[in-house]
Amino acid sequence: MRCDAMDVRGAAAAWRLLVVACGCVCVAQGGNHLTSESWLQSVSLNRSIVKNGFHRELVIDVRLGDGAHPDCCIMIEEQLPRGLYVDPYELAALREHDAKIFVQKGIDIEAPEYLSTAHMVTIYLNPNTSNPGHFTGKVPVHVRYHRPTDVEETNTLVILTNPRLMIHCQRDNLVQASWNPSVSELPCSLRSPSTYRWVNVTYQNVGEIITLQVPVGQKKHALMVTAATLLVTILCCTLLLKAVWKYGQFES
Repeated sequence: MRCDAMDVRGAAAAWRLLVVACGCVCVAQGGNHLTSESWLQSVSLNRSIVKNGFHRELVIDVRLGDGAHPDCCIMIEEQLPRGLYVDPYELAALREHDAKIFVQKGIDIEAPEYLSTAHMVTIYLNPNTSNPGHFTGKVPVHVRYHRPTDVEETNTLVILTNPRLMIHCQRDNLVQASWNPSVSELPCSLRSPSTYRWVNVTYQNVGEIITLQVPVGQKKHALMVTAATLLVTILCCTLLLKAVWKYGQFES
């Protein structure tokens, strides 16, 4: 009986080793499905900032490589630094016009840069019908007020780092890469409750990292600015009281 038990345990151990070996072979073969997609090796990303002042617009253009599948979706995850923010109410209004942009947490749009934190913005890009193989999107971004400085420098830099680019296609050879650590389970659109496997793609960055110059105040001007603000406030209140006294209707 003892020999029979040892034989059973030995057979079980051999079976486990066989299963592990088969699993390793399957993973190795499955990984080739992802790397065999040559068009994934030539995905390019082009970003730019348009408009001036404290209210800008981030323009995104992704170009897939030759031979890309026509049924793919593109998602961009932008990590906005403390000096930038998106307005959730503005995004909600844009979503009513089929924009596909959302944030993962609440944002204080009134806070200055030094009291804010970085936040993530997710953008589902739209296929460009006039330019096949391209996916585009626009995101309104706003610049936060910065802390006044003691130095003579009147501008500070806000750097927008490279985003994360993910692709989902209906083809099985991309979906089968679920064991790859660069694959995430996320919805394919804002209206879809179902999640799909998105592949995190390494892309070619067209252009340099986006850097914005933001004007900052100087502490040495604090007294002058405070005095001017106080005088303007007193003048406006005086004019308002004079108009009310002259044209107002008072009950006796």
